Amino acid sequence: MKTKSVNKERYKLCPNCGNFMSISEQDTYCYLCGVKMIDSCPSCNEPIIYPTSVFCPVCGKKLVALKNE
Repeated sequence: MKTKSVNKERYKLCPNCGNFMSISEQDTYCYLCGVKMIDSCPSCNEPIIYPTSVFCPVCGKKLVALKNE
């Protein structure tokens, strides 16, 4: 029985506005708001593999500022 290999691409995420891009992109800063992009959770250092993440799936800490805070 063959098992499927899951290719989990890594992403950069803007902690301010939630914009994302592939880790292979050369940009360091978000082109929408100018904030420095992150490629891992600032709390537990888990790589970002879900581009629309608001919270880290490992430690539960917030990755993106919520608009109504």
